[in-house]
Amino acid sequence: MTVIPYLVWRGRASPLVTTKLSVKNKSVTTLAYVDTGATYSVYNSDFCDRLGLDLLKGERVDITVGDGGIIPVYLHDVKTQIEDLEFNAKIGFSNRLGTGINLLGRETVLDEFMVCFDGVNKEIRWEH
Repeated sequence: MTVIPYLVWRGRASPLVTTKLSVKNKSVTTLAYVDTGATYSVYNSDFCDRLGLDLLKGERVDITVGDGGIIPVYLHDVKTQIEDLEFNAKIGFSNRLGTGINLLGRETVLDEFMVCFDGVNKEIRWEH
């Protein structure tokens, strides 16, 4: 089991994790909000560019966001690492992500693990 403490974001303890995304010999490390309400993991399209991926060559899905708007997301196969957990995932990238933080969603990420949120101790428990 991997235990990850919450991090402070916008003044509140939040379920944020450091993620490392890798494609071939390029990688980026950034924070992502663990969001069980998100079907897909979605990162800002700047990370797609930094990984050497062509944004528009990904599988396009249109997703509905919190305000009811629809944004295009392009899914790519990306090696993903969270702490000591390494796995392949379909990661979406969008130039219209307006949350101010990347999102880790269910499809090919959270659905592959048992993820428990411990609000009392402000930590996330991950088990494969």
